[in-house]
Amino acid sequence: MSNDFIDRISKDLSHFQYINLLSNKGKGYATRKGMQQVDADGYIYTDIDFPYQNDDIVQMLKALQDGADLVIAKRSEQYYSKVSASRTWISKRFKGLIRLLFNIPTTDTQAGLKGLSPKAKDILLQTRVNRYLFDLELVKLCAKKNLKIVELQVQLKEGVVLSKVSYKVLFAEFFNLLRIFFR
Repeated sequence: MSNDFIDRISKDLSHFQYINLLSNKGKGYATRKGMQQVDADGYIYTDIDFPYQNDDIVQMLKALQDGADLVIAKRSEQYYSKVSASRTWISKRFKGLIRLLFNIPTTDTQAGLKGLSPKAKDILLQTRVNRYLFDLELVKLCAKKNLKIVELQVQLKEGVVLSKVSYKVLFAEFFNLLRIFFR
């Protein structure tokens, strides 16, 4: 991320804090490190490309204010109409696998946008997976603690182009899936 971009955000958002991790240890690791630095009534995190509509963030905040502990983005059919066939295929097969293996209230754990209450934040900090499937681990642990989990259907912003799914990443995440299943 460029210093100009960080400086611009810092000037516009008084509570913005940038944390530079010296090495890439994964999204789960980075999210936990960020969450350790903040204290609030609610938390929202998303992917770096911020792919969803701004109103989706507002609706997520409202759901947290209405008592949800974990708000999970649920990808709409609009999402699937705008992404590659391979991404759609992988996503839908993974959702089927989640339905088969886990007793949790959602199958769309990897949409890249979540809202958390302080209770859910505490659980996020207990996750162990450092890569992408920390989201699945978070949902599983929140469900086990009977936290209030709410799904929110989201829409992609116009013009968003998502990167290709790396089969190397998928292979590595398979082992994280097994760790979460047996935890």
